[in-house]
Amino acid sequence: MISLKCQSTNAEELSWLSRVKESRQPLSESSPIWVRYGTLLPGASLPHPERHPYCEFRIQLEGRGILFVEREKAESVPGDLFLIGSGIPHWSQATKYPYEFITIYFLPSVMIEMGPQSAGPAILRRLTAFRSLNDHLVRPPPALRRKLTERFHEIEAEFGNNWFGREIRLRTLLVEQLVQLLRWEERIGPRPSQAALDVDWQPLTKSLRYLHENYREPIYAQNLARAAGVSESRLKILFHNVLRISWVKYLQGYRIHRAAALLSESRSSVAEAAFAVGFESISHFNVIFRDFMGVPPSEYGKQ
Repeated sequence: MISLKCQSTNAEELSWLSRVKESRQPLSESSPIWVRYGTLLPGASLPHPERHPYCEFRIQLEGRGILFVEREKAESVPGDLFLIGSGIPHWSQATKYPYEFITIYFLPSVMIEMGPQSAGPAILRRLTAFRSLNDHLVRPPPALRRKLTERFHEIEAEFGNNWFGREIRLRTLLVEQLVQLLRWEERIGPRPSQAALDVDWQPLTKSLRYLHENYREPIYAQNLARAAGVSESRLKILFHNVLRISWVKYLQGYRIHRAAALLSESRSSVAEAAFAVGFESISHFNVIFRDFMGVPPSEYGKQ
C-alpha cells in the first residue's frame, strides 16, 4: 500500500478542534445515504471542522489540501480517498484551487443490515477499527482510481435524480465502491488487527434496529440492553468500540436528522417535528438541534 506522509500537528494547529461542529446531513432510515458535491474557488473556504454519527467516504477530484484528523495531518491530492467512521473530528483546508470533491455520508446501519455473514460488517470495521490518519487517507493506483472516480460521479448523478429504485441503486453503488477498495487493500496492504475484527455483531444489529423502530418513544439503557441481549456495560463498550460514539449520542443524531427531514420535506412546525421524533421538551430539542445542525430548528426550516 502507498505510504502517505502523515505528521503530528503542533499546539497552534490544534486550535481547529475547538471549532468542530456536528455535520448537517439530513440522513434517515428511509434515506440513509447522502451525497455532497463541492467545488471551491480561490477565496472560498471549506465547511467547518466536523464530526458526525455516521460514516463518510470521500474522493478528491481536483486541487490540493491539508487533511486534519484529530492530532494528525497530511497533504491530500487529486484521486485520494478519505474514509472515516462515527464521532471522529476531521477537517480539510484547501491549498490549491479549484478544490473539487464528492462526499458520501451513510448510516452505519446500511452495512450492518446486510447481515453478519456479508461484507457489510467488514466494511464498517474498515471505517471504524483504525485510528491513524494513514488508515483514513488512501491513495489508490491509477487504474483503481479511475474506476472509483467513475463510480463517485455515477452515485452523485443517482442521488441528484428521483429515478425509480434510487435508494437501492445508491446502496448498490456504494457497496460496490467499497468492495473494490477493500479487495485492493486485501491484496497489497495490512488488515485490521484480529482484536479489531472480533466483534459480536448480533447485539449491535439488534440495538440499532430497536433504536430505529422506537426512537419516537423514551428509551432507557436497560430496555436497549435487554433488546440487544447484553448487559448495560457491554452495550456501552460495544457502541464505543464499533461506532466510536455512545448509544445516546447515536440516538440523538438519529432523532435530529429525522426532525431535519420533517422540517425540510413536510414543512412541519418546530413543535411537531420535536414531538414526532421523541423529544418531550421543545427547549431541549432546540439545544440539541442547534448542537447538531449549527442553526436553530426555526431557521433550518426556513432554509
